[in-house]
Amino acid sequence: MNTAQLIVPGEDASATLRIAVAAYLARFKGQSRIHTESDLRSYLGWCGRQGLEPLAAQRPHVELFLRWMQEVGLYKPSTVSRRLSVVAGFYRTCVIDGLLSLDPPMGTVGMG
Repeated sequence: MNTAQLIVPGEDASATLRIAVAAYLARFKGQSRIHTESDLRSYLGWCGRQGLEPLAAQRPHVELFLRWMQEVGLYKPSTVSRRLSVVAGFYRTCVIDGLLSLDPPMGTVGMG
């Protein structure tokens, strides 16, 4: 099963994004992997609906995702926190793997 193919929205996703997703998810196994995949799918889906290439996202985009989860999705704070943690981990892995040359776009994201 090609996991990156499974969760990246749209067939037109870049090869780099597919590799980044696969590399990040490979760090997990079992239920942790299933839940991480679900959380990352949520973010990538949001990016797709915004017409945003996830590897081009900046901190303000992640802030907008946060607000969308809180105000539109009405997610519980624990869900918002977990999903932001997954997004931060994804970008951190992209930097470590050399797919992004800048610091992850998370910076300090406010939960308030």
